[in-house]
Amino acid sequence: MEPPNVPYSEASTKLVEKRGGVSIDNRERPLERGAHMPDWWADINSLQTWSPERIGYPTQKPEALIERIIKASTQEGDVVADFFCGGGTTPAVAQRLGRRWIACDQSRVAVAVTADRLIRGAQQLQMDLAVPDFTVEYWGVYEARRLSQMPEGEFRPFILRCFAATPNTDPNEPGIHGYKHSVPVWVCPPDARYEVRHTDVVAFANAVRRSIRYQQSDLREGIMLGWAFTPEAREAAEQLRQRAGVDVNFIRLELVRIDSPRFRQHVASLSTDHADYENFLTFVQPPRVEVGYERVAPLTYRFDVSDTVVVNPDAKILNVQWDFDYDGRQFRSTQGYALSKASAPVVYKFPRAGKFTIACKVQDDKGGEGMWVGAVEVR
Repeated sequence: MEPPNVPYSEASTKLVEKRGGVSIDNRERPLERGAHMPDWWADINSLQTWSPERIGYPTQKPEALIERIIKASTQEGDVVADFFCGGGTTPAVAQRLGRRWIACDQSRVAVAVTADRLIRGAQQLQMDLAVPDFTVEYWGVYEARRLSQMPEGEFRPFILRCFAATPNTDPNEPGIHGYKHSVPVWVCPPDARYEVRHTDVVAFANAVRRSIRYQQSDLREGIMLGWAFTPEAREAAEQLRQRAGVDVNFIRLELVRIDSPRFRQHVASLSTDHADYENFLTFVQPPRVEVGYERVAPLTYRFDVSDTVVVNPDAKILNVQWDFDYDGRQFRSTQGYALSKASAPVVYKFPRAGKFTIACKVQDDKGGEGMWVGAVEVR
């Protein structure tokens, strides 16, 4: 692949013209192609705090740097991979340059910021689709093989015991696997690759509505435990919450990391063939997002998440994103990112009066993610 070139300086241009088109290094090269770029790139400056390109992610790289690397090493249609993507500069630039991409990061916040940045980039490019065709998957470095090989009849009672829930033995309630403090609980299949779908959510909600507790009390909630949840599942839960008054809560299963001191201590004292993994199963719970707001000027409102409750032990809010015109399907940050002052109130001026649907996504530093959706009559 031809290395990138830079324009000749004025003095070099005169010398090339004097030589009759022979370049400085005595090679035949058209004048307009310029000189080969040197192997140091002092012309690319680091991002300044006032740069409009800066999103607040601490390890963010300049787009000019990533663009030069991609152009020098790939062609349009190639695949670019960044396994420590941080704020998503590499996939964002790759998408803009017509490359396909794979992006990974251990931080849930990094994944959320990257996904939102890619959506913004697609809209700025006026791509044929409003949203680029990509999926987000959450994988972990966990010893999940033994759990995934459990028969379904053993896996679900095992998960319920870890969650301090009681298995449901009533044959008249097949869609409810257990109860925790009278709240119905559903457990996903053992396959760690299984993603909870919208059909699972609807079937569980129908099972909750048919239960005796629902009919005889004001119980209107349920809990679904799963490895992962599709966007359609989350959308179905939100629709059930708004239209049917059934509050379906998602809790993600997670295992203690293999590289953690707890796991190393565990396998040092017990053979992995006899290890009791029940002690190492944890539940990543979403924050209970609460949003308050007030009108401070015409079309201008202040929004506050200070009443949000973080459920995971020792967790703190790490990122807050706002969509002030939520379409009910795809979350698009209107206010950018709040990686340094996540819980600070935000002030937003709406473009016009009328009814707007507001969405607020909150993430903690333990992997929990929750979202609040509400309607505001702007005046």
